[in-house]
Amino acid sequence: MIANLGRRGLAVRVAIVLAVAAGVVLSDRLADAVGNVRDAAVGARRTDLFVSGGLTHRAGREIVAFIEAHRGEPVRLVLDSPGGYAGAADRVREAVLDHGAVGTVVAGYNMCASACTAIFAAGSNRAAGENARFVFHAPRVVIGPVSLPDPFGGDPARYAVPDDPGGRIGTALREFLERGDALDDGETGASALDLARIVPGWITELLPSDAAI
Repeated sequence: MIANLGRRGLAVRVAIVLAVAAGVVLSDRLADAVGNVRDAAVGARRTDLFVSGGLTHRAGREIVAFIEAHRGEPVRLVLDSPGGYAGAADRVREAVLDHGAVGTVVAGYNMCASACTAIFAAGSNRAAGENARFVFHAPRVVIGPVSLPDPFGGDPARYAVPDDPGGRIGTALREFLERGDALDDGETGASALDLARIVPGWITELLPSDAAI
């Protein structure tokens, strides 16, 4: 009898886990369907992955799959994105940090805004064209034309870099974000050239804007 109860309890726990996982997948697909984020174009060139456009959950899954398929070898994510879903960006960020050898690039005059900045910050090497632009603001919940503040937004750890002994980079970045109220209702941005001066170390390599990628 006790063994049966144990098996029944295990079955219930497994069923709950599966139901939660299914719910996450369905909610992600629903967000992609009703949200106003335009899906990114994602294309590979050997171990480089080019991402141009919105960070939907579908695009996030594709980026994570590419990273996981190239474990044990250096990878580059070349980003040009106005942002997207914080949940998708957080999953990509986790995959980048877990891989350990993913460089991030925002080339030329391209933009990395909102959710894109969280992915860029996770790179082991973070290169940007001098005139590339970075924009920060707290996550928002978007349902069709309606946009509301995300009650779980405003986390500066989302923009933290993996190589910050003593927290010097994080402190400078937090001060920059707080001046623009970017962790709450505001927004702040800067060119890569200015950001490298304001937050030294957040960008590890400045590139000429016409550099070949």
